[in-house]
Amino acid sequence: MQQNAALPHPCNVSRPERRLRQIMYTWLKHIVSALFALAAMSLFASCDKADGFGYDIVYNGFGEISRLAPNGYFEITRDDGTLLRVVEYGGTCRPTLGERVFFKYNILPGAGNYESCYSSDERTVLDVKVIVFNTLYSAPIVRKSDLLEDEGRDKTIGDDPIRIVNAAFSGHYLNIGFEYFRIPEGTPHRINLVWDNTRPATDSVYLELRHNAMGETEAAGVPLVSETGLASFRLTDLVPEGAESINIRLRYNLDCNNDGYTQANRYITGTFHLNAAHNTYIAGDELFLPENTTTFIR
Repeated sequence: MQQNAALPHPCNVSRPERRLRQIMYTWLKHIVSALFALAAMSLFASCDKADGFGYDIVYNGFGEISRLAPNGYFEITRDDGTLLRVVEYGGTCRPTLGERVFFKYNILPGAGNYESCYSSDERTVLDVKVIVFNTLYSAPIVRKSDLLEDEGRDKTIGDDPIRIVNAAFSGHYLNIGFEYFRIPEGTPHRINLVWDNTRPATDSVYLELRHNAMGETEAAGVPLVSETGLASFRLTDLVPEGAESINIRLRYNLDCNNDGYTQANRYITGTFHLNAAHNTYIAGDELFLPENTTTFIR
């Protein structure tokens, strides 16, 4: 039987080899220390979270103000049906019953976990702290066939420059964050979503984000400022009976790159599913909160 070779005595190891062993030992100590640190961090993180929620995590949500109370307490029904009981809110924007909102929030600890004691098997209820919210401008989707029959209405809808910054499906809706230009303290602009129902049947539903600048364009000879806004349009009504989804092709007409702004048609595509998952983005990664909500939109 072959015997194992004897290990060399440390004193008989050459200086380069001894140096190499010292380096390897030092690195091994660092690796072990790092592993212990990661294990400790995981342990502390598990103590700060329950049921997959973290108090310090900021979530984004779309929903509707579904209840107001005299003491300032209010409720938001999120697009996926979850009821959010707003037990902490320090913002200045006051909620209005029935309005659609985009908001940022923390989920608060409830009775032993992060769900409210009002939760049931039929409905999830969460106690939350709302950090900030803004109203979502909302309007019915316009059929293009109606515009072709009414030239005056087509002019009212307009097709002035507007850029889609980000867009997301949520519940029954398509939510859009957009940029446009206006005169400071000028006339409220009009924003609409037009469905081109005059096209032959295809795999896609063609939509156009349309903007009426109310004459506040470069041709007016007055300096313009960039403005942002949020809009929400109900897509469920466009899904054919018996279908579960539709493919959309969404047009806008203002692009932005390293060379500045260019007026040109651009398209965003995506698949909308009935009762879409919460915050399914098809452009950008997060809707922004505009400074003035929808003051300049109607």
